[in-house]
Amino acid sequence: MAERQDEKSDEQGRAPRRRSRRRTAVLWALRGVFVLVFLAVFAGLMVLGQRVHAPAWLRDRVETRLDQALDGVKIRFGDASFIIHEGWRPRLRLSDVSITDAEGRQIAHVSDLRASLSMRPLLRGHVRPKRIVLNGAQITLVRGPDGMLTLTVGSGSAPVRQAPNLAELIEQADAVFQSPALSALASVEMEAITLDYSDQRLGRSWVLDGGHILVTRDDRALRLATGFSVLAGRDFVSMVEANYTSTFGSPQAQFGISITDLPAVDVAAQAPALAWLQVLDTPISGALRGSIDGQGALGPVFATLNLGPGAVQPNPETRPVPFETARTYFTYDPGRQALDFNEVSIASAWGTVQGEGEAYLEGVETGALQSMAVQVRLTGIGVNPADLFVEDLRLNRAQLDFQVSLNPFRLQLGQAVVEDDDVRLHASGAVQGLPDGWSVDLDAGINQISHRRVLRYWPPRLAPKPRKWVTENVFGGQMSDVDFALRLRPGSKPQIYADFEFDRATVRFAKTLPPLQNARGEASLIERRFAVTAHQGFVQADQGGVVDAAGTSFIIPDTGIKKSTPGIARIQARGSVTAALSLLDRPPLSVLTKAKLPVDLADGQVRLSGTLALPLIKGVKLEDTRFHFAGDILNLQTERLVPGFRVSAAKLALSGTQDEVTIAGDGSFGAVPMQVRWRQPIGGTEPQRSTLTGQIELSPRLMDELKAGLPPQMLAGQSVAQIELGIGGGQPTRLRASSDLAGVTLAIPELGWRKPPSDTGALTVEATVSEPLSIDTLRIEAAGLRAVGAISVRDGALDRIRFSTFELGDWLAVPAELIGRGAAAPDIRVLGGVLNLARATFASGGGGGGAGPKLDVTLDRLQVTDTVALTGLTGNFQTTGGLQGGFSARVNGGATVQGQVFPGSDGRSAVRLQSVDAGAVLRSAGLLTQAQGGTLQVQLDPVAEPGNFDLNLNIRNTRITDAPAMAALLNAISLVGLLDEMSGQGIQFSSIESAMRITPTQVKILSGSAVGPSLGLSFDGTVDLKRKFLNLQGAISPIYLVNAIGSVLTQKGEGVFAFNYKLVGPFSAPQVSVNPLSGLAPLFLRNLMRQPAPTVSDGPNATPQRDGPSPSLGTRGEDR
Repeated sequence: MAERQDEKSDEQGRAPRRRSRRRTAVLWALRGVFVLVFLAVFAGLMVLGQRVHAPAWLRDRVETRLDQALDGVKIRFGDASFIIHEGWRPRLRLSDVSITDAEGRQIAHVSDLRASLSMRPLLRGHVRPKRIVLNGAQITLVRGPDGMLTLTVGSGSAPVRQAPNLAELIEQADAVFQSPALSALASVEMEAITLDYSDQRLGRSWVLDGGHILVTRDDRALRLATGFSVLAGRDFVSMVEANYTSTFGSPQAQFGISITDLPAVDVAAQAPALAWLQVLDTPISGALRGSIDGQGALGPVFATLNLGPGAVQPNPETRPVPFETARTYFTYDPGRQALDFNEVSIASAWGTVQGEGEAYLEGVETGALQSMAVQVRLTGIGVNPADLFVEDLRLNRAQLDFQVSLNPFRLQLGQAVVEDDDVRLHASGAVQGLPDGWSVDLDAGINQISHRRVLRYWPPRLAPKPRKWVTENVFGGQMSDVDFALRLRPGSKPQIYADFEFDRATVRFAKTLPPLQNARGEASLIERRFAVTAHQGFVQADQGGVVDAAGTSFIIPDTGIKKSTPGIARIQARGSVTAALSLLDRPPLSVLTKAKLPVDLADGQVRLSGTLALPLIKGVKLEDTRFHFAGDILNLQTERLVPGFRVSAAKLALSGTQDEVTIAGDGSFGAVPMQVRWRQPIGGTEPQRSTLTGQIELSPRLMDELKAGLPPQMLAGQSVAQIELGIGGGQPTRLRASSDLAGVTLAIPELGWRKPPSDTGALTVEATVSEPLSIDTLRIEAAGLRAVGAISVRDGALDRIRFSTFELGDWLAVPAELIGRGAAAPDIRVLGGVLNLARATFASGGGGGGAGPKLDVTLDRLQVTDTVALTGLTGNFQTTGGLQGGFSARVNGGATVQGQVFPGSDGRSAVRLQSVDAGAVLRSAGLLTQAQGGTLQVQLDPVAEPGNFDLNLNIRNTRITDAPAMAALLNAISLVGLLDEMSGQGIQFSSIESAMRITPTQVKILSGSAVGPSLGLSFDGTVDLKRKFLNLQGAISPIYLVNAIGSVLTQKGEGVFAFNYKLVGPFSAPQVSVNPLSGLAPLFLRNLMRQPAPTVSDGPNATPQRDGPSPSLGTRGEDR
């Protein structure tokens, strides 16, 4: 521009500036051409309408003259021809035109040059071309590293023009067109031009082929129009058309450029203000128009660009971001270095958008755009990046502030505000095109939004598992502080972070549970982990009211798992026991339903935490789930867990898994403390019984709670029992209990049995816990008692205890029943078995407090002594004041006897037997097999140790026949008549009496007598039961009816005259010895001849203590 102003000054009178040699050479070359034209015109007069070729000599002379005139610049051409058309319009044609400088360097080459001459100057002797047509020129345009443009015409030619920019390069043509030689020139047209354009700053080159240039002029302006095809190596043809109009003598100019399908990278390379297009891979069609002012400064440039299908791709390694079409209208203001976008319109598979905005360029003044700060306002937004949405997401408007750096590419989003009705989204971030791919940092947030709109903005393909869960499990409510972050690095999977808070929402953490209502909490997505936590909310249970579920959360640990994605619900719950059981009773658990237990099983409060893991699939089954929970139950009370009985606890531990639910801790059964563990199995299709295990206090108050109806005296003290209850499952509640009985006192006073608290034993109870209680099995073994039975209860009191086995010590083994009598001791029924009276410990009954229990007895065997038993005994007794009552039985299975039982002097039971056939009784008892008839009366009084009795025998009117021992005795004293009598009808005794002490091993016969009309006997001594050995002594008195006259002086059975005898030996063959002299001896001498009788010091048969001489020295019976 400064050059142009200098030329203008020269024309106004200042010293002319010397033109360059090359420019002078070109002008002289043109003048030479004009000389040829003149000659051609002359010749044309001769050959009007015909093409005339110049001869060689003429061409040589012209070239010589041109060389001389051009001061070293040479012009050469191959052929010269001209033609004069009608109207005298001569035209010249030169072929293979070459121009070289003084050094021989070619500076231009044209394959074909045609010119039409102006006739008016020609008639005045001046050759002035009117129109020049160049054909086949090859032009090279090079932009150097410093930005300087160099123009070369012809292959291998030297540069003919240089300028800092294209506008000044065109301006330099003004001087040529203003020269006198070209004063008549109206146009210059170039055809079939090939333009090689190289930009050394960018290291790129372009070939423009098939081009044409048309330069026209008038008096004031020069106009240039051009068009080229760009050979870009693409599958489409690019076209460039341009026009330029400049005013002679002024830098003012207007220009316009039109492009068709020119690659964006090629457009970006042409001007720093367009360098931002280099990140696009797309053909661009459009137009630019602008101007240069009088100062040579570039004015506003107006551009319209239409982008075809393409992509944003800063470098080959970044993944293309495709679009279908784009359009923009913008104005470039060089003064402000700003782009004013009047319209931006983009349509792609990612959506459509329209907008406007501004961009402020940095680095244009240096010739290389470094960055641009952009402010864009968008409307008509419909986005669907990568088909993330089912349909385009429509948004009202958006405003973006960002900065773009080109080398390397980086888009720094300072702020983006997207508005959609009442929703405002704020975003910031950065996008970089790294050598190995895209790098994206994006942060976005929404202050307030409804649940429905969150799902609208959440693409279904972005984190689909969390979105699906939110869609299916979060209902209503308001979302706030919604944050989203995306981090994308080359070669790595996208890192996604999102979170939001929700309020007044309905959230379902598990499809099998009621939803959480009025929920407030937060959700987060960190890479592939999605979590939702409720800080507030409640669940409305099917029964039992609401459950506070604050703190409950749901987690998808890995959203990238395609099939059976695992989900985890971490549950926090506080509510009533009924509500908690109601939740546990929902499918697929159905804990209470399967156990056939009611949901309102208990009252109290529950607080628990747990974890439920399940696959996120339809139709999830129990076996697909895994869960565990733990917590506390507070203030538990129930009368339905154990029907009819109250169970309570201040605090119990609650836990559960997919296999079972467990409750454990200290509680109370009524008022009785216990430690229990309740277990309810889960799973299966059949009803599942729960079990209650633990230990409970065994004491009278437990019996009171059970309403067992046991008399108070039967149980005292305190022990521990291990219990196990089977509950539910459609079956009655079953109890099994066991105890070692340490610490308790057990007693059956009526049987004289007692277990002290220091002793242990074994108690086992199996019962049906119902109303009333039914104890099906009772086993007890303690302190010599072994019993197996069952207990039934009626109206809260003992109904009956049935003992299939009742063994007490070694004296009682019977089946029996205890029949309840309210608070009183139960009646007793003995239903068989064996009782050893010798070892019995019947206690004296209480008196005055009410009637004692009745005792109905049926015994298989009542053992009186080791050899004497009563069989088939039946009797009815009372225990008031001691055991007493009547019975009937058989002696050793033989003779029948009647008997009475009454309390003895020491509280033990005494027995009185009666029979109308004393002989049969004696025979059955094995005592005297030869006795016949008579009546019997026997009384047994227990004395001293168990098994010791005092026996008093009284027999009336019996006969003795064939008694070997007696026969031997009679034979010894030669009482032949009595022998005959005994072998006949037998010896009759009107009275047989004896007092004895019976022990388990020995019988002491303290005194005894047998008297009758014919014979009198006295006897005493011992019988060894173990050895079955007799050691008896006494006196025998014949003709007792007469002899007994003096019996007042003797003991019963002895007369005045009597013979001492001894009976010693085994039962089977005793030896009899008689002292004949004793029959003649006085009584006192007779007594001295035998041993003293056995004595006892206690019991009814105790021997009286008396003063005086020893009994062995006195007479027997004299004091009677």
